Amino acid sequence: MLSGFREVRACATTAGSHHLVVDVWLRGLGDVHAFEAHLSRRLPRPIIDDRSLVLRTVKHMSRLLDEGGRSVGVVPLPHPHGPRPSAGPEPGV
Repeated sequence: MLSGFREVRACATTAGSHHLVVDVWLRGLGDVHAFEAHLSRRLPRPIIDDRSLVLRTVKHMSRLLDEGGRSVGVVPLPHPHGPRPSAGPEPGV
C-alpha cells in the first residue's frame, strides 16, 4: 500500500517499539502534516510515534548538492575491497 505514495522512498519493518519506518521526500516543511493526513486517510489507524526531519541534504548518491538541490560536485565512494587494479592491455593481444 505504501508503494502507491510517490513521496515514499524507503520502507522497513522493525523488531522494536516501532513496527514500521518510512522514509519520505517532501518539498518543504509544511508538507509533513499534509503527508501524514493523506497517510491517515488511506491506511487503517496509523499511529505516528516519532518523526525526524532533515531540512537540507548536502550529499545524495555521491553528489554534493547546493542549496537548491542541484549537483555541484562528486564524492566518489571507495570500493569495499580497496582500489581496483588499473585496466591494462588484454592478455594475448
